[in-house]
Amino acid sequence: MTVDINFLKRKKIFSSATYNKMRYIYMVLFILAVFTRVLMPIATHESQKVNAAVFSAVALFGVAVLVVDFFCDRIMFLGKNYIFLALFIISTVVSSILNIKYGFAGNIRNLIWLSVSFFILYPIDIKRTKNDIYKEIKFISNILIVVWFLAVTASLFMFLLDIGYYIYIYPDSFARLGFIESRLFGIFEDPNFAATTSVLVIMFSIWNIKVSKRKVFNIFYIINIAFQLFYLVLSGSRTAEISLLFSLLIFSYFTLRYKFSDINLHKALKEFCFAFLGLALCCVLFFTMNLIKTGLSYLPPIISSQMSTTQGHQDRIRPVVTEREDLKDNSDVSSCRVKIWESAFELFKSKPIFGTSPRNMREYAKSAFPNGFIAQRSYAVHNIYLDILTSTGIVGFVIIAIFFIKYLIYVFKYLFLYKRNNYFMVLFCLTVVAEIAVSAASLSEIFFVNTIGVLFFWLCLGYSVHFIRLDSLELNKQ
Repeated sequence: MTVDINFLKRKKIFSSATYNKMRYIYMVLFILAVFTRVLMPIATHESQKVNAAVFSAVALFGVAVLVVDFFCDRIMFLGKNYIFLALFIISTVVSSILNIKYGFAGNIRNLIWLSVSFFILYPIDIKRTKNDIYKEIKFISNILIVVWFLAVTASLFMFLLDIGYYIYIYPDSFARLGFIESRLFGIFEDPNFAATTSVLVIMFSIWNIKVSKRKVFNIFYIINIAFQLFYLVLSGSRTAEISLLFSLLIFSYFTLRYKFSDINLHKALKEFCFAFLGLALCCVLFFTMNLIKTGLSYLPPIISSQMSTTQGHQDRIRPVVTEREDLKDNSDVSSCRVKIWESAFELFKSKPIFGTSPRNMREYAKSAFPNGFIAQRSYAVHNIYLDILTSTGIVGFVIIAIFFIKYLIYVFKYLFLYKRNNYFMVLFCLTVVAEIAVSAASLSEIFFVNTIGVLFFWLCLGYSVHFIRLDSLELNKQ
């Protein structure tokens, strides 16, 4: 009798309902934890120990979600090609063991975060309906949209009032706030991450306009899109601009191809026209962003002149400088990234098979290459693809490359060959994935970090697979 009671208790705890609720809670906790790190009004009042404790608590909650799933439906094993993600984790474990003398605790935490991304965010239960997924996207995206709208609005006010200053966080570390060095940091820790997140917010705002039935909400989303674009151009983030343009190219090409594939033209000519029109739209957006930046540059002096009570006459309005100071008369247009990449590749050549392990790269660099750029500056690699190669070696790089190649074949086969019910949802998810993947070429994203991009990358990767599977199930029922 006791066994039966325990069995019933276990079944009540380890149930699909419990798992789905915990998964929702995990996503909310994760995104709120990220806010405490990237929003400077919070980050500057939070010690490193407190911040570490916050993320540790979220990680442990993620482990709890995995445990519930393992004793329930084992959705973690439903992700397409999940075996390659499991092999990547194994390669990371091996790399961590081989480099254990440089540290181990950091790699343990890293393995937990990887496991959560791979086996909670990416796999989607096939029993979940389209409407259920829509609710999830709307719920999670609106948390980001509202917080980022408030943060960007505060940052834009700092630009309009020409507020910018430095603050010391630690004895050897400082942060920039407001409009300083001719770019808008605002209230964000890093304008590059902030601007690439603004691109995500623009994309999800457009998606919410598409699915929302309330005009009041749509007005808010339109205003939000404008504000996010204003911040993006003032942030001076070339990474965000490139990722936005590339996303537009992907979405416009496949949209045009879907809408006008039946026109009477040679197939190759049609494909060329779709690609050309997509590039044309990107050019229009690029010049529009430059016009917006020029127009915004006149607002601070206009507001300043209106607020001034001591000025006896109105001088000619001079726009503020919005060209980044660090790029003026600077032969290194990469902002030291090329030097970082060369240093990282040097580390890779010294440990080519299993790499240095994700969290030990800097310690290894200081030990083996003390005069190298990474050892001297303690920089991150700023390119996740090179980071994977350096951290996990050829073994890890090849495994994860196979996973993404198989994913792209799966998605592109669907987009090129079929016109089904979930076409635009799959395309939207691919566009989000593409935006983050492009930004990861010059930022630390997708792996080994805790960012907003990580959350939405793996979610949208899983959503795209899930919607293709739903279409396949519907086709089989016919």
